[in-house]
Amino acid sequence: MPPHAVTRLKFVESSTLCLAGAAVLPGRWNFSTSGSPFPAPLEEFGYDQVSLNSEIHETQFQHSISVLMGLNEDSLLKPMRQMGGQSATGEDLGGWYNYDPNYDWHTFDAGFAPGATYGQWVSALARAYAISGSEELRKKVLRLNRLYAETMSDGFYEKNRFPAYCYDKLVCGLIDSHRWAGDPDALAILQRTTDMALRHIPERAVEQGQSWRPGTDESYTWDESYTISENLFIAYQRGAGDRYKELGVRYLHDSFFDPLAAGENALSTRHAYSHVNSLSSAMQAYLTVGSEKHLHAAKNGFDMLMAQSFATGGWGPDERLRATDSPEVAASLANTHSSFKTPCGAYAHFKLTRYLLRVFRDPQYGDSMEKVMYNTILGQSPYNRTEGPSIIPTTTLKEKRFIRTIAGLAAQVHSHRSRPITESIRIFTMPRVCS
Repeated sequence: MPPHAVTRLKFVESSTLCLAGAAVLPGRWNFSTSGSPFPAPLEEFGYDQVSLNSEIHETQFQHSISVLMGLNEDSLLKPMRQMGGQSATGEDLGGWYNYDPNYDWHTFDAGFAPGATYGQWVSALARAYAISGSEELRKKVLRLNRLYAETMSDGFYEKNRFPAYCYDKLVCGLIDSHRWAGDPDALAILQRTTDMALRHIPERAVEQGQSWRPGTDESYTWDESYTISENLFIAYQRGAGDRYKELGVRYLHDSFFDPLAAGENALSTRHAYSHVNSLSSAMQAYLTVGSEKHLHAAKNGFDMLMAQSFATGGWGPDERLRATDSPEVAASLANTHSSFKTPCGAYAHFKLTRYLLRVFRDPQYGDSMEKVMYNTILGQSPYNRTEGPSIIPTTTLKEKRFIRTIAGLAAQVHSHRSRPITESIRIFTMPRVCS
């Protein structure tokens, strides 16, 4: 280890750095430590404040961005334009990303979630710009946002099984464009996006499997409105207006969070990735409006998750969470190859552990993040066009085959054991459509 390197453990344990990190939360976060047993959360490093000294991470990052930069913009926007009744040129990207008006939901094949990852990809490019400073990346972000603004339509939401999911990812892309790429129009486009989306998503969080759209089939109950508060709170923090704080509170999934806050395991049988991801909304409720109930829900939920995790750090075999001490986790080792939804699960895991580390300053969260990083996401094979035309996962009735996608969603990881603090601060995962 270089003589001046700082390990993660030393960094977190350092009271000097902790106090420095606690002193600088912006006032607009509306966070108060008055009466709270916890000090103000540690701040995160900006993407431009760290360097990456790891060949494997850098290779994954560069590969992800090179593929994303090479995608045809008409192809990216094609599903949205088709669903809005607009002229739609460009090659189909394939897989779930395609729009097929005659799609059969029983197949889970091409056409399942058209256009769903567009916002994630814009987010990835904005964060990549913050890391690299490449003007080519910034121009791509601004161009995609303006093309999207010309394309948005009610039809995209009306014909979509995942209107809340798609809205959430578009919010993410736009607020990251504003924060990391300095897009002067991003928040205005966000306002238009929100006005339109609110006409087509439920008024409050709806649990997966509950019907809320009359005249639709079962697949329309699989949306994830209970995950969207996190990015709404962040939009408020980044200056989008009080509307987004109010929306963040409205969409908190309290029928899930209340029992978790009380120490009851409410995880059993729930969809794994999306409910772990929703715990980041609970953390943002604490960071934004000071709700300790939601902080307890997130912490307890994470503890319950760790009690049903594999040695690799993965969790959620067959995409389902389990009850406390359930024998199903061990049994799954012999019964299924679907042990952990790596891209989506790692993304949710990184965010949650990052929030918990900031608040509790406990190195166990860094350890957990590190375990998932090395044992799951860094083993993700790079996208290879020769494997087939699709860049989005497809599924047959017999077998799920997750074809590698190409988006990079950065997660800021606060150092790791026996390595310089500058190493692996930002990890680019390669998430597919996380549904």
